[in-house]
Amino acid sequence: MAKRKVLIMGAAGRDFHNFNTFFRDNEEYEVVAFTATQIPDIDGRKYPTELAGSLYPDGIPIYDEKDLPELIKKFDIDLVVFAYSDVPYNYVMDKGSIVNAAGADFMFLGPKATQIKSTKPVISICAIRTGCGKSQTTRRVSDILKSKGFKLAAIRHPMPYGDLTKQIAERFATYDDLDKYECTIEEREEYEPHIDRGTIVYAGVDYEKIIRQAEQEADIILWDGGNNDFHSTNPISTS
Repeated sequence: MAKRKVLIMGAAGRDFHNFNTFFRDNEEYEVVAFTATQIPDIDGRKYPTELAGSLYPDGIPIYDEKDLPELIKKFDIDLVVFAYSDVPYNYVMDKGSIVNAAGADFMFLGPKATQIKSTKPVISICAIRTGCGKSQTTRRVSDILKSKGFKLAAIRHPMPYGDLTKQIAERFATYDDLDKYECTIEEREEYEPHIDRGTIVYAGVDYEKIIRQAEQEADIILWDGGNNDFHSTNPISTS
């Protein structure tokens, strides 16, 4: 049976996670490309083989989403997976119509296919859009739990602006770690308040690796970030 050719629409976050959990070692599919939007300077790069796995020795190219109809036709794509948030219903359905008109199926992946089970309790703080106050809420929850004696690890939504091979699983416990990973101002403003509270922060691209590390040093894990528009953006659940 021929593999189904897949294109994943994303914004350098949920798209990578969906690939890692559902497509990476799945021989029924061939992920031909990602498309990127929202995040600057992602298109034109590759999802590296270190993350893509043995089925993709050359990595996977990332294109600008504006080229979506042409990419579907050029690569004879069978299935397009939508994997980013912060957009209204009409926007998503418009993309679905474009995909269908170009000849491909349009799909969302849900939590059964993509969530990673943790051995520790997980508190997820999500919202319907950016700017709702997830970070402040997470810090308040952190303060309450710490006052009760719990050890915490906060896992942040990725901000993969740099070399993805260096951002597979990042751990931040001190300000020196921020320098080590060459964090942007945006990352620093999110990570520093956690570090000031003595909370270890994890971020990166491969949540399987991240969650297993966090479980080794935390009683409770906070999922800090992610918007919840059209799919479950919390990649972690408690077993």
